[in-house]
Amino acid sequence: MNGSFRKKPNGSVELRVWLDMPDGSHVQKSFCRRTRALAKAAYEEFLEKGKQTQARRKSVGGWGAEWLERKEQSVKYRTYANYELYFNRYILPMLGKMSLDKVMPADIERLMGSAAHLSKSARHHIFITIDQIMKSAVANGLCSRNPCEGIKVKPDATFKNITVYKPDEIACLLSHLDRPFGVAIAILLYAGLRSEEVMGLHWRDIDRKNRTITVRRVVTRVAKGEFAPVDVTKNERVRVVTYGDQLAAVLADAPKTSIYVVPAKRGGYMTPGSFRRQYDSFFDGLPIRRLSPHKLRHTYATYLIKGGAELRAVQTLLGHSSVKVTEIYTHINTDDQRRASQKLAY
Repeated sequence: MNGSFRKKPNGSVELRVWLDMPDGSHVQKSFCRRTRALAKAAYEEFLEKGKQTQARRKSVGGWGAEWLERKEQSVKYRTYANYELYFNRYILPMLGKMSLDKVMPADIERLMGSAAHLSKSARHHIFITIDQIMKSAVANGLCSRNPCEGIKVKPDATFKNITVYKPDEIACLLSHLDRPFGVAIAILLYAGLRSEEVMGLHWRDIDRKNRTITVRRVVTRVAKGEFAPVDVTKNERVRVVTYGDQLAAVLADAPKTSIYVVPAKRGGYMTPGSFRRQYDSFFDGLPIRRLSPHKLRHTYATYLIKGGAELRAVQTLLGHSSVKVTEIYTHINTDDQRRASQKLAY
């Protein structure tokens, strides 16, 4: 403390101190109380209030960066990468310079409005990120309330029709499963696994007697530029997928040169990049569209439901957390609509 006490004519004690200001200047301030102890206590209370005021002026950008640092140590890299992406690309440009205690619900609505062109999933992730940042700010005394409370992510303005393979295209794919990478195509199409699940699939995960596949791991990003198999059974429920005669025949004939069902050239696990290159090569010369690997999962789900499969059973096979997600496959495509309209009885 850079200051001094002096007794005033009225008997009170004055504490004079020099304060360092943010701009580098120095200002003298006095604290008068009945005793030295009370004067010093008043000075310390003033300092504490100043710290709180300064803390409350922390910006969304500054606190968000600190929050991301802590998150990097406590969540999977893939989750952290999503937080970082949505924070830097959407939240920082719009709210970054605002003080945490100045952010209003209207600002959150403005942020979400600027993301209206994105998918519901992307908008959900943006909202989750800013909501968690503001919750942590409240918990640390940097603002008194969370402006995200009461805000809801609006659904897509229009329904986006899911693209799937047509029956003649599926027939073409199935007739070429003897090509390299055909086993992966068969698993995607007959079991509806995600590509990262196919990459992490071991032969011991397949019960050929009972015709089940147990999803135990995925190949995912674990650090910048680094991918590895990650066990999903620790934090998630084990998913068991049943399959039929068609996939059983493909798996019976598949070479078993590695612990991985769809291995890389040297026998280890595939990375997403090599998986996609092999996938794209499979389509070379075929007279059909080359949709993404995930569209094979969409195809699997759509044709299950069109074939009469019960919605909850399909939810379990796909590993959806909610049947609401599975309901997107109950859409009717244009060809079905056309055929239905021709059956009008009048």
